[in-house]
Amino acid sequence: MRRMDELLGRVMSVAESQMTVMLEGDGARQEDCRIGSIIKAPANDHAVVGAIAATRLDSNGHAHKILVVDLLGELLRDRDDRVRFNAGVSCYPLSGAPVTIATEADVATVYERPAQSAIRVGTLFHDRERPAYLLVNELLSKHFAILGSSGSGKSCAVTLLLSAILAEHPYAHVVLLDPHDEYAAAFGGIAEIVNVENLQLPLWLFDFEEIARILIHAGNEHEREAQGLILKEAVTRARRHHAGNSRDAMSITVDTPVPFRSSDLLRFLYESMGRLDKPDTALPYLRIKSRLESLRDDPRLAFMFSDFHPDTLSRIAGRILRIPVDRKPLTIVDLSGVPSEITDVVVSLTCRLIFDFTVWSERRRMPPVLLVCEEAQRYAPADERIGFAATTRAITRIAKEGRKYGISLALVSQQPSELSVAAVAQCGTIMAMRLGSDADQQFVARVLPDAAKGMLSALSSLPTRQAIVSGRGVPLPMRIRFDELPAQRRPRSEAAEFSSAWQRDDADARFCDDVVRRWRSQSRQS
Repeated sequence: MRRMDELLGRVMSVAESQMTVMLEGDGARQEDCRIGSIIKAPANDHAVVGAIAATRLDSNGHAHKILVVDLLGELLRDRDDRVRFNAGVSCYPLSGAPVTIATEADVATVYERPAQSAIRVGTLFHDRERPAYLLVNELLSKHFAILGSSGSGKSCAVTLLLSAILAEHPYAHVVLLDPHDEYAAAFGGIAEIVNVENLQLPLWLFDFEEIARILIHAGNEHEREAQGLILKEAVTRARRHHAGNSRDAMSITVDTPVPFRSSDLLRFLYESMGRLDKPDTALPYLRIKSRLESLRDDPRLAFMFSDFHPDTLSRIAGRILRIPVDRKPLTIVDLSGVPSEITDVVVSLTCRLIFDFTVWSERRRMPPVLLVCEEAQRYAPADERIGFAATTRAITRIAKEGRKYGISLALVSQQPSELSVAAVAQCGTIMAMRLGSDADQQFVARVLPDAAKGMLSALSSLPTRQAIVSGRGVPLPMRIRFDELPAQRRPRSEAAEFSSAWQRDDADARFCDDVVRRWRSQSRQS
């Protein structure tokens, strides 16, 4: 067996965050040159360490093996003669410097559990015995993104990460936007499940842009503009009407979150329409009125249009933000029951509510909040012409300004190339799982730091539950294998097991009746 201090090869060249090594003698032995193995080379009074990223033959095609090594950092001795690891390289090894496989003590120093608050999320992919840790404060204070194709284990990674954080921080405040009702079963009693059946989001809680998105749907651009002016006047009147004759009533604007009845909004539309001189100018009023009346009668939107909603802003915000925590540090906002045409409006409201509540809070008393946005490319797309602009602005604003107010953002996406670059650019930590698309791989290549570039070739073939993690949330870039979740704690994101499901005939006529009953009532309750 090779001694760990025996010569492996020599440095050929060093450029930026990589170096190449020519193996010598029997240095090409496979067990010494596995992808991910740690090597070291001397530089002045310390050793530079790196991870093997690739192997190849020399340019002449001779059987001289070349190692491509990602440089990770330096092993230094402190005043107490204790070896410690520093990420980054201050002094590079010279060409011809000897290269050896790092000792077990060296590797333990590189990957030791950080002194600051850290959580275990898995193991190093090339060493199942060595834990992989994330730095909690660095991860959350600088935002992070989890990117991976469908089936890569992304939802399980989200569950595992949040579970590890919540296990260490029982008074956390986490809000998870769940478009497909995947996560409710994964967190048990520590999660407050918010959905259209148990939460009121009254129309008055939305700002004018969001209300217009809900109520203005018909007509050309000129007609929609006319409807906007009419709606703005009616909403402002409705808000001021609720305030009555108070001194502050006239300071209320169309966006002030003051309660009003949807019936009052209809009444003011009727009154304005009644003052018209020409009947043909009533079309914009009729379109808004017809849309409002149809939505009020839609049972799926009872959470928005059930008159009358008193001033419940404080209670709604407190429930979503878990203030007080009351043994449930996680809020899962289940969006699966929200009609698709207004889902982005509900997301806009939720993000805006979190941001505005935090901005207007007393900083000394307001706890930090983590907002996890699943399917983030739907709400913060790269193409600003897609989706609802207010939703994109709300998420991008949190990405750019949230840290000042104690809001952390986690973007989760299976199509990162379709995600807002402005939002991802604010993420200090990137967890990249398997990505099959060239566009997605190129996107990740642009946002990963140089120190992780050598790992990118593995993106298209990463096994399920593996990720390349780089940025502020880890001591150094690493490829990790996430711990496996027990079956009962996995999100409901697994694909159907066709081969086993088609071996039995469980569905019957009663099953069809149950489905139709749920369909008609827009409820999952039987």
